[in-house]
Amino acid sequence: MALLVVIGLTAAVTISVTKNDGDGEPSPSGETFGLASADDKGPANIITEDPSCAAWTPIIRTLSEEQKNGWERRDRSIPATEWTPEQRRQYEKVADAMRRAADQTVQVAKVTPHRVMRELYEQFIVYARAYADAIPTYTKDDNLLAGVAGGTSNAVTRICTTITYKSAQARGPLVSNAPAPTALAPLIDPRNPQMFMADSDPSCVKLIGLLETFDAESADWQALDSEIPASEWNPEQRSVIDRVIPLMNTLADDIERLGLQSSNPTLQDFAIFAAQYRRAYATALPSYTTADSYLGAASAGITSAIADACRASGS
Repeated sequence: MALLVVIGLTAAVTISVTKNDGDGEPSPSGETFGLASADDKGPANIITEDPSCAAWTPIIRTLSEEQKNGWERRDRSIPATEWTPEQRRQYEKVADAMRRAADQTVQVAKVTPHRVMRELYEQFIVYARAYADAIPTYTKDDNLLAGVAGGTSNAVTRICTTITYKSAQARGPLVSNAPAPTALAPLIDPRNPQMFMADSDPSCVKLIGLLETFDAESADWQALDSEIPASEWNPEQRSVIDRVIPLMNTLADDIERLGLQSSNPTLQDFAIFAAQYRRAYATALPSYTTADSYLGAASAGITSAIADACRASGS
């Protein structure tokens, strides 16, 4: 099923979030910046509807097409000092495209009523811009910035796809509610978001280790064809699925636990959100359809973004 937790993806790519009454965590000035999600202070549960998806889809589709200029086949290890004129042209065009996509996403971030969805948009904006800014003096470590932008954009796209294909609506109610957040990040203007992992976080080493262990232990599952539904599995394929389900649930529990231990509110939201989508995917597997694959892909996009953000911060 080749929908790995995947560490270090570099791609271009609603369970409703409960809302509570209360003071919440406004910006220092009390400004809400026109955010539809300003009052969302509840658990990061599966999203079954989101009006921002319609606006996001053409933005990310255009960016994906603009990245197909040879950049998608680049050798990420070659620094800017060694690029050929053609390679430099490819990188610069993609940098311009990422800036445009980031700028367009500002308004989209305001539209979503879901806090964690908004945080994903914000992190796409800031990391896409950071990657574009790094192009003149690019080194291989700067590729991690593209990894975070790719992971967050993939997560948003897959979350929207789970809504379109109804897998979120079908599987979300089968997953227990996520725990309430222990802290909320102050509201910020999405025109100028800040990196959620500007500094290293103590949970990074353990979290990356969890993902690496899962990838190693689930190799037989990763080798399966995600286009084959459960109704067509042979006994061997079903045996592989039966073995991976508890591994996925353990991974979700461990990621959630690390997230709750973190003092970083956005990292906490991302970890819990990824755990919920991983659980929804695991719950779907006994009666798996291809639409369910996007639940796993949403979780993978988030955990990939976290892992690359950890590495980019030096963790």
